[in-house]
Amino acid sequence: MIIRSLILAAGLAVSFTATAAAQQFGGHVEYTNIDREGDLEILAASAELSGRVGGDLTVFAANIQLDAVIEGDLEAAGANVEASGRVLGDAGLYGGSVESDVDILGNAELFGGFVNYAGEVSGSLDAGAGLLEIDEGAVVSGAADMGGQEVVLRGRFLSDVDVRAEDVQISGQIDGDIEIEAVNLRIDPSAVINGSIRYTGPNEPDIDSGATLSEEIDFTRRDVDIDWEGDWKGVNLSDLDIVPPKEFFAVLGIGFSFLLGLIALALMPNGVARLSHKFREQPLLAPLLGLFLLPMGMLMLLMAGTIILAITVIGGVLIPFWWMFGLLAILLAYPLGAIAVGDMIFSRLGRSSPGFGMRLLGFLVILVLSTSFWLVVPPLALISWIILSWIGLGSWMLAAFGRKDANGALASTPPAEEAV
Repeated sequence: MIIRSLILAAGLAVSFTATAAAQQFGGHVEYTNIDREGDLEILAASAELSGRVGGDLTVFAANIQLDAVIEGDLEAAGANVEASGRVLGDAGLYGGSVESDVDILGNAELFGGFVNYAGEVSGSLDAGAGLLEIDEGAVVSGAADMGGQEVVLRGRFLSDVDVRAEDVQISGQIDGDIEIEAVNLRIDPSAVINGSIRYTGPNEPDIDSGATLSEEIDFTRRDVDIDWEGDWKGVNLSDLDIVPPKEFFAVLGIGFSFLLGLIALALMPNGVARLSHKFREQPLLAPLLGLFLLPMGMLMLLMAGTIILAITVIGGVLIPFWWMFGLLAILLAYPLGAIAVGDMIFSRLGRSSPGFGMRLLGFLVILVLSTSFWLVVPPLALISWIILSWIGLGSWMLAAFGRKDANGALASTPPAEEAV
């Protein structure tokens, strides 16, 4: 009955962490001819997707291949990004290499080392790259704002265009006004520019006689400072909003804490049992002691120990190990607190000395419940982490330096009670 109740609690906790979006984590993630409603988030080493996504699609992977209809927004970031299909919302493609002919009904952002785009954008376009190519067949209906080291415009622009680059080459059609700031400007014979042209740069523009210009170019000779290193218009590629989703960090936190707790349970089962027993004996003193120790008290303790070690003959060699112990204590405080609270639940349910399996189960339930707050109410996740860390660190100190039990410690438990 106890196990069933805890499994049910774990299931509820997992359900709390679920959102309208589905998350997929893995080395290689592949969806072929997918047809799903709702949002989808993918974090993987490589990702391939085709079909339809009824909501937003977010993909973070080294290599990304997309050929799908996205009925929401699209955000894809990776070393190599290839995207085709249709996006009914906004789209952002970021990578070392970005090649796309995806049609975008909203606004588009394209940033990378190399960007080649040949689709249609119904909204505005913001793009920046070392080499940016807006290829033949591309149509941009809204305003286009572009920058980079080299920008090549072969497509059609229905509205105004603003370009800032070292080298600009135009061979497509621009129906609106265009403003260019560049070191070198070349206008090819196939170029058609129906609006005004304003060009600022140190060199005369190179205009082929076959080019069609509705007005004479307005040229201002002036040195321009174009230093493309992935930084354009005050936006650095590394600062773009392409971090993994919060669910990733929640799963990562559960995994890391569970691993630390599992190691503690495996390597020092009697110590963990004594720690849990101390928390059950003094449930108020343990977190208060942890409150003092974390973080200022622990820092003061580490500094005091460092000074004592520094004035001894061989103590200087031990200082790094002393600080490693302090870091380990801080990292272990949270999982040990979760174990202690899980044991207290068992104690209230009539199992005062749970075995390894039940202790591990209780630990996992508390861990998942605590981490689920990160997805639902993030401030509560921070509060639960702090309180569990206080409990873990305070109980650890009571077990290590407090008064021994009448039998010396919880060094051993009867076999019947140790079993799950």
